[in-house]
Formats: sequence, structure tokens, C-alpha cells
Amino acid sequence: MTIPEEFQAVVLAAGKGSRMLEITSGQQPKCLLPVGPKPLIWYILNKLATSGFTEVILIVLENQKAEIQNAIDKETETSSLDITIDYVSILENKDDLGTAESLRMKEVHEKLKSDVLVVSCDLITDVNLTGIVNTFRKHNASIVSLMFPMTPGDTVVVPGPKSKHKPEKDLVGIDEQTNRLVFLASASDFESDVSLPMSLLKKHTNIKMYSSLIDSHVYILKNWVIQYLKSQDNITSIKGELIPYIVKKQLSKPPKCPQADISVVNTRDKNDIFSFAKEDDLELLIRNTSAYNDHTGDLKPAYNGDLIRCYTCIAPKGSIGVRVNTLQSYWAINEKIHAFWSKISDDKEIIKKNPKATILSNQIDDKCIIWEGAKLSEKTSFKNAIIGTNSVVNSFSRVFNSIVMNNVVIKEKVALENCIVCDNAMIESGSKLKNCIIGNRHLVSEESEHTNELLTEAMMHF
Repeated sequence: MTIPEEFQAVVLAAGKGSRMLEITSGQQPKCLLPVGPKPLIWYILNKLATSGFTEVILIVLENQKAEIQNAIDKETETSSLDITIDYVSILENKDDLGTAESLRMKEVHEKLKSDVLVVSCDLITDVNLTGIVNTFRKHNASIVSLMFPMTPGDTVVVPGPKSKHKPEKDLVGIDEQTNRLVFLASASDFESDVSLPMSLLKKHTNIKMYSSLIDSHVYILKNWVIQYLKSQDNITSIKGELIPYIVKKQLSKPPKCPQADISVVNTRDKNDIFSFAKEDDLELLIRNTSAYNDHTGDLKPAYNGDLIRCYTCIAPKGSIGVRVNTLQSYWAINEKIHAFWSKISDDKEIIKKNPKATILSNQIDDKCIIWEGAKLSEKTSFKNAIIGTNSVVNSFSRVFNSIVMNNVVIKEKVALENCIVCDNAMIESGSKLKNCIIGNRHLVSEESEHTNELLTEAMMHF
């Protein structure tokens, strides 16, 4: 199946991973963090491709573009990824841009000619995106979002200093009869009581409130929403500002013009949202002559005559939906990658030992994943480990339940257990590390021992 050109896909990949700086504070792009046998961004690009999209606009930082493009080109060459990428770069001094600001950039905005699916590069899911697309089509919606039910998971013991992690939760109100998204706010904005406007309760009499849904950062936006965003320089965030505002505006009616025979939209205020939220005469005629109505219990027309209509799709129970935007979620998804692989890869074969790796060790269990260019010497031992591109592990060393990223050098007689080793780090001979994070370009001195530490202070310079 191919999605028609009525939709354009935009992937946001210019973030630096501010909630997981322990492993993203170096130069490596967050979207290239290794997750199992693939870079993080592969999972959402593959999901878009298998959902029918053939092209995507990818927003990246200018100083990371070449590295990201090289990594994606490799996946394309191996036929594991079939999608055309249109790269849009953000200058490094603009890397604090919010998600809405990224869409408002001239280089991006000028490309958006149709309705837009926006998604973050850090989403890993098995949900087929055609479901959210079809909800958007069915109701000619202004916005449709995808949410996942929060599921109680196993306790995740993360390397590094012990810390508590509280997942972001939203307070979501959904009309049970119509599936309209009628209320959206961060749960942290409320302590115990929530007051709903009477106008909301009159229009939507069967609202169910959720405090256990996770926003996937997957949104389909009508093109007029993109045009409206262009006019609003004060909106910086899609999730935190744009979506809640438009959901709230469903309760409003367009301002009336003094002359009743002109237009229901006051076109004198060019930045008023209703000057953007227009429907053409044919759409109105079809709906007014149709017997369809999205609700029962009153004589009001379909959609209550609303110009702005927001919906949400809740993923089925048991679906996989992970935002890899914290250290905890990064560690957890790598722990479960073998169990999840067939679902999140759409049944692609998992490559556990890259044919371009040099593997002399005969002690590698079936949960290990070895990337291209890795060199594993004789008399080494590996259990449930990921060894990244061009990393070297010398003799008499062992790596258990750990993630070793790219261009890492592990000297002789090193013991790693429950660790994350970031790009270009070097661990000298005889070192013993347990439950540690070794930062980008960090040098671990010879015969040193560390437990539950974040090692990032002394940096190597190549």
C-alpha cells in the first residue's frame, strides 16, 4: 500500500537528548544511538516505510547531517530501509529550537504543501500508522494524535548513580461517543482537582478522563494548522503549546461579521485561528446532505458544526510504544530488543553478528549483537552485550550485559558488567567496572575499579 501525496512526513531529529545527557553529551547525534543492531532513527524510518510512506523530511543539526546521512545511506544500501530522505539542516547555534519552531523554519515551512504527519526520531513502536491516518481522513480532522496506554513494567536498574525516574503523564479527556480529543494538559499542572468548563460538558456529555496515557509525539496536522503556526511566533512546542491550544479552541465559535450575508469568519483579523480553519463549500455541502452524524442525543449537526476537530487514537493494549528519550528508556529497550524485534522491525531478520566484524572469540552467547568493523580478540567473553561499530575488545576481557558504542577500545583483562560505554572511550588494562556509564572520549585508567559511577570528567583528545 502507498500513502497518497495528501500527506507529508516530517521526522524531528535535531534534539540533543537533554534528558539523557549522560550518554548524549558528546558529539554523537542522539538519533544514532545503537539500539540492538540498528541506530535509533532506523526504527521510525522503517515504520514510516512499512506504513506506506515513500518520502520523509528529516530535520537535523547542520554539524550532524553528514554523519546521520552516512548512517542512513548504509541502511539503504543493505536494503533494510526503503524510503527517500529530504534533509533539512538547522545551524548549530539554533539547536535550542522547539519542535514548533522547527516546523516554522522557512526551509521546512516552504516544503509543507499538504497535510503533515510529524513524529519524533526516538519513537519505537509496532503500531501501524495507517490507523491514525484513516482516523484523520474519516473525520477530516484538524489534528489527530497517537497515545499509548501506560503499562506497569519491570523495575529497570540503570547503570550510573542511582536516581528515580518519573515518566511524563498527561491528563487527557476523550468523548467516549465520538472519540474526540476534548481536553489535554500535563498531569503535573494539577494536584488533585480538575475543573472542566460547563461549555465543554454541555457539548460532550460523555467524557472519560485518562491519567495513564503516554503521548507518542505522533501527530497528523491539517495544512491550515501549519499555516497558522507560521503566524504565531510565540508558540515553541507542538505538544506543550500548539496541540492543547487547538484542542481548547474546539469549544469556540468563529467571530461573526457585522453583515450576516458576508462570512462567518472575521477576515480582518488575519491571525485569528478561524481565518485559517476553513472548509470549502463542497465539503460543507456533502456533510449537510449526508445522513451521517458523529453523535446522538440532540438535533445538532455532525460535529456540532465545529470547524476545528481534534481526535486521538489509543494504541491497543499490548502494543509496543517507547520514546527513547531518557537513560531509563534507552537501557530498557536494549534489554528487551530480542523479545520485541520481530514486531518493531516488521519481521525483518535480526543480524546478530555483522559479517564485516572480526570475531575470534568463541564465548559469545546468542543475546549478543556485534556491529560492523568490531574486533573481538581470542580469549574474550561476551554475554548479552552490544558491541558497536569499529570497537575493539582485547584478550582476557569480558563484557557482560553492557552496551559498548562506537570506536571504543577495551584493553586486556578488563571486566565490564551492566555498563554503557560511549563513543571513543578507552578502558585501560585491568580495569573493573560495574553499573557504570563511561562518557564520550573518556579514559579509564589502568587497574581502576568503579561501581555505580558516571565517568565523564577526564576527556581524551584525538
